[in-house]
Amino acid sequence: MNAEANSTVSAFSSASLAERAYRSTQISWTGLRVWLHYQTLSWWDKLCGRDPDARDLHAVHQKNADLIFRTAVSLRGMLVKMCQVIGTRSDIFPREYVSVLSQCQDRLPAREFKSIQRVVEEDLGKPIESVFAEFETKPVAAASLAQVHRAQLVTGENVAVKVQYPDIERIMHTDLTASRRIAALYARFSNNPIDFLPLLDELQTHLRMELDFRREVQSADRVRDFFANDQDVRVPRVFEAFSTRRIITMEFVAGAKPNDLAELHAAGIDTQGFMLRLMRIFNRMILAHGFFHADPHPGNIFVTADERGKPVFTLLDFGLSKQLPRGFGMGLFELMFSMMTFNESAMLRAFRELGFETRKGDDDTLLYIARRMISRSDTGSFQGEFTEDMTDEMFDAVRESPIVTVPTDFVLVARAFSLLSGIGHAIGQRGNALDAMS
Repeated sequence: MNAEANSTVSAFSSASLAERAYRSTQISWTGLRVWLHYQTLSWWDKLCGRDPDARDLHAVHQKNADLIFRTAVSLRGMLVKMCQVIGTRSDIFPREYVSVLSQCQDRLPAREFKSIQRVVEEDLGKPIESVFAEFETKPVAAASLAQVHRAQLVTGENVAVKVQYPDIERIMHTDLTASRRIAALYARFSNNPIDFLPLLDELQTHLRMELDFRREVQSADRVRDFFANDQDVRVPRVFEAFSTRRIITMEFVAGAKPNDLAELHAAGIDTQGFMLRLMRIFNRMILAHGFFHADPHPGNIFVTADERGKPVFTLLDFGLSKQLPRGFGMGLFELMFSMMTFNESAMLRAFRELGFETRKGDDDTLLYIARRMISRSDTGSFQGEFTEDMTDEMFDAVRESPIVTVPTDFVLVARAFSLLSGIGHAIGQRGNALDAMS
């Protein structure tokens, strides 16, 4: 290796070490401040000889959630994904954390094109111009793990190319190591009942799978097969010859946002029965196939019009897809139907089938959770729609009650239905899962 190459490697290594030190310091400092905010409140309560005030605790939750959010947006990478995971775990984290950190979306500043081009050429084993006739240097979207560029293959097809950042695995390792140290200190010195280490284990497993884009392609292929004969649903075609562990090349699609009524009408889309069609798609994945797209926020669904003006839904980004256990769909249906009729014995049976457990195996806790959830329905009774208010109330009750196990599958499905309900309310319709079964 010549002197110039040695100098380049040395400079790169020094920059990498400096970045790792900076990230670790920022994460540790944020963790310390979060802990001090809680400890200061506890110390003050003891000094004043008073009982903890729920309003003060909520204010500290809000302050800490805002602090974590700012750190994640600043550092990007794995921290953004961690915030997104926390934003889905309403059964564990306070409402303030879920509300703030769920907004940590994958809309981030883009990386320089040279690093993106390097990944493309390394993985495809040839110059970028030998595969793509055009490749726009400015991305159409930039996320925490990758960014998407519009391009055209030399064979003429317009495509979207999702490219993983070249240093993201190193960043993930750095952030997880720092987060584990903080979580271990919390476990030793804090009375905080939240055990972060299992969450970090879950996050690490999920990120390793998400960083292998071949798994996302397999998930997309699987859902496409589900709807092969359904004209209401599209999953973009993947060009597997130009897709690798770090690259996905798929057909370029565009469309209206499902939660923008003006945009839907401008695109000539007939919105009558819009949510009924959309809910049927997710019912079919969850209840019939037991495998579903678990992140149906408006940015992952494009809508176009067919020849009659009826909506056609294009599903995007299958990074968060979930295989459900056998019998889950039947248990979910039984829970919804029993809540609508308030059949307590059927409701308890459904909770057990879905994997809910209580510390003492008692039934009263599960019934209490169901009553709290139903109480937040617009009509005072469950009608088949998991609104955000209802799911928030349910998870508030879960955190307050001696629940030992809340199945992650149920958390993800409830969140998906809640997101779909939010889309419906934005356009003046309801995302009713039971109505969509007809």
